[in-house]
Amino acid sequence: MSQIQDTHAHAHAHAHVPGTGASTGTDLPPSPPQEPIAPSGFRVEGLDLHDPRLAERYGTVVLGLSPFNSFYSTETVTALCRSASVSFDDVHVVLPGAPESALRHISAGKAPRRAVQRSKRVIHNMRNVARRTLADCGVPDTDSRVHVLTRFAAHPRYREVRTRIETAYRTQTPMREAVCAMTRTALEASIDSEPTPAQIEDNTRYIFAESPLLLDSTGVLARPRALFVYHRRVPVYDVVADGQVPGLTIGSGHVLSVLSDERNDRDDHDSR
Repeated sequence: MSQIQDTHAHAHAHAHVPGTGASTGTDLPPSPPQEPIAPSGFRVEGLDLHDPRLAERYGTVVLGLSPFNSFYSTETVTALCRSASVSFDDVHVVLPGAPESALRHISAGKAPRRAVQRSKRVIHNMRNVARRTLADCGVPDTDSRVHVLTRFAAHPRYREVRTRIETAYRTQTPMREAVCAMTRTALEASIDSEPTPAQIEDNTRYIFAESPLLLDSTGVLARPRALFVYHRRVPVYDVVADGQVPGLTIGSGHVLSVLSDERNDRDDHDSR
């Protein structure tokens, strides 16, 4: 029996027994009923994002945001950050960098300079929404918790994982197919035709940039456990988790799960 259970049993044995008039003076007033936490409408791992069991299980939550995906509206990003902060004390947000994000717009015919400027503006705006929302929820030091991927360019663990992913892309079919599938999905939302092999190859850097956090957020963020949530399945994660890519494993304590949005019976099939 645990120490908590022993204490509870001891208190129960010496508590006042109604009708006997006996009391040890240790009787405690009844605990007030706990107010149930309203559901967030976001679900992950089969639980509502407000469920405290998620924080008990993982400790840290990492929200992967895609600024050019219509799913991640300002309203949804705000609601998602608020909901995560209800049950998790340690909340992180990850956004892509402008250089990689601009590639899809360049493939769609936009001038490189304008594509980068647009990417910077959109990412900056979403970053500010996330930082402001978390700060309003009492999350400290939001600058160190809301990350743009360019922040990790010199990070040793990030660089190590990215190098392994790029090597596996060149040498191992499962990784190449997974990266190409993710790249194609991103491009299909930006261009009006089937992406060409050259366009896919040019845009793989977007996947290379985000994959270290998708595979090992615990290692990159120096956390013992973390739940990375995203709105769709991630083929790169799946093939590594299935053991199909020798030399690559999922980081210790890192889990990636698909987020679902059940608010107002949303039916958002945007695959970006």
